Parts: sequence; C-alpha cells; structure tokens
Amino acid sequence: MSLPDRKETEVRRMLAGPHPLVPPDLSDRAAARGRRLLAHRRLLRRLGWLCALLALAALAWAAVAVDHPWLPPPAGTTPPAEGW
Repeated sequence: MSLPDRKETEVRRMLAGPHPLVPPDLSDRAAARGRRLLAHRRLLRRLGWLCALLALAALAWAAVAVDHPWLPPPAGTTPPAEGW
C-alpha cells in the first residue's frame, strides 16, 4: 500500500477548510475596470487610425507636390554665363 501524496493531502485540506468571503461590490468593481479597459483600447485604436491617416495624407501630399518639398527652393539669380 502506498503512502498518500503530500500535495494531494494539502489540496484536500484547503478545499475542506473555510472559504473566504467575496466582497459584495466585487462585480461592480470588475465591471468598472472592464469599462475603463475598453475605453482605453478604443482611445488607442482611434489614435492609431489618426496617425495612419496623417501619415497617408503626408505621403499623398509629397507625391502630388509639383516641386519636391524636401529640397531647398531654387536661387533667385543665376550664375553668370562666362566662357561662351
């Protein structure tokens, strides 16, 4: 005959003992936390879409611009043509 397992004995003792009381407002706190988490996710999702839209608008502006906006403007005068 084998000896009883120590872990199994501890688990049985814990399950047979008194159970802790659940706070009465636990469901209200859990629901409030869930609403906060959903609101934060919604805010982050909207900020992500806004950043993506702004990046797309900047890319479209750079593609449509006639002159290249990242280059400095041309000089107002031309150098003298010597040696012709």
